[in-house]
Amino acid sequence: MKSIGDSGEELARAYLFKKGYRILEQNYKVSFGEIDIIAEKSNCICFVEVKSRKSNKYGTPEEAITRYKQKKIVKVAQLYIKQKRIKDKYFRFDVIVVVFNNYLLKEIKHITNVFFE
Repeated sequence: MKSIGDSGEELARAYLFKKGYRILEQNYKVSFGEIDIIAEKSNCICFVEVKSRKSNKYGTPEEAITRYKQKKIVKVAQLYIKQKRIKDKYFRFDVIVVVFNNYLLKEIKHITNVFFE
C-alpha cells in the first residue's frame, strides 16, 4: 500500500498534467534537500512542494512548510537552475495540498507563488 505522501504526490502530478504543466522532475534530490515536483508551463518553471494529510490535527499542510524548509527548497532550486543552465525563464514556488478522508481524496488545492526568496 502506498503512503499518504506517495499517493499525494501522484495525485499532484496528475493534477498539474491535467492543468497543462509538463513534469520535468519528480523527487529531485541533492545531498541537502529535495523538491517534490519540478514542472513547467508557458515560460515558468514551478518548484512544487506537495503536502498530504489525513486531518488538520497537527496543523494545516501549509503550516508544515517552515521558513527553514522554504530556504532549503530555494537552495535546491538554485542548484537545479545552475546545473540545467536554465535561462530566460520565470521561476516560482508553489504548494499543492492534498487532503484525504479515509484514504479517499477529499481536496486538492494548488497555491501559486507561495513564498519568495
